[in-house]
Amino acid sequence: MFCEISQMMSFIRKLFIFFLVGLFLLVQWGCATQSPVLPTELRAQLGTIGIVSARYTPAVEFELPAKGWLGGAARGAVEGTKSFIVLVPTGGTLAGIGTLMAMGGPQGLLVGLVGVGLLLKGAGYMIIGPFYGAATAEVPATVEEAEAHLKAALASMRIQEAMRDHVVRAASLGNVNLTVLDGQGPESASDLLTYFPLQEPQIDSVLELRVTRVWLSSNESFFKPLTSMFSEEEDSLIDPYQELEINPPLSLGLEVRGRLIRTADKVVLYDNTWKYEGESHVFAEWAANDAQLFAGEFERAYDELAGQLSLSIFR
Repeated sequence: MFCEISQMMSFIRKLFIFFLVGLFLLVQWGCATQSPVLPTELRAQLGTIGIVSARYTPAVEFELPAKGWLGGAARGAVEGTKSFIVLVPTGGTLAGIGTLMAMGGPQGLLVGLVGVGLLLKGAGYMIIGPFYGAATAEVPATVEEAEAHLKAALASMRIQEAMRDHVVRAASLGNVNLTVLDGQGPESASDLLTYFPLQEPQIDSVLELRVTRVWLSSNESFFKPLTSMFSEEEDSLIDPYQELEINPPLSLGLEVRGRLIRTADKVVLYDNTWKYEGESHVFAEWAANDAQLFAGEFERAYDELAGQLSLSIFR
């Protein structure tokens, strides 16, 4: 009996994953899933290319873990309610389908049991959520110390200039030489400069870079309780750590915008945004050892984004 339930769970899991992939592709249909490439005819007109970086600090967003028993209880209540909203209707649907299938064979009974399990799980998480959150939340001093380390690391970084330097390096691998123009980039997020005219040195086009956002964030999908439920990594129907994430793993993300402007007539030849999101660690891990992990992930982000940008514009 246990083997049959395990096999049925594996089948339902694969079917659900297939459904999610299909839904994702359907939603993405008609959306730009790849960065547009600068047309060859425009690339041939670039001439001498200057590169500038923004002169303002990008927006920084940290998703902090719950602090203390009160914050943990509140977070647990929210996550438990979300699990209830997602899992109970899904469980009820599976239970109904299983009841109908049971008329034709024992497989329907197994589907029904899975549905009942989801019903109980959703209801249980709503009840235990506040208590689980209060018991597992981080000590406030730990979160505040980690946040201070990360902010100190950010203050020591030259994010805009580092992004520019990595793009210069990536472009040079494709035999494209970029002239660095210091003190020419936008001073605020609202600045839309034209770089007309730039005479010394003579620059035909300008690549303007601005890192617009930096974030540490978890997967905030409303359907996370379902996706984790059907994850290949966990076979258990009861795993509070997966759904009631009081201190969730966070991914470092960067967003960079690049504009290519022709200086002679101020025409914007290209304008695109690239995003990077890397591996996940809990908040305190990002801040450990003077935020070494945090700084190292920035280097990977610069390399990845510079490579994407260079492929889109120069190759």
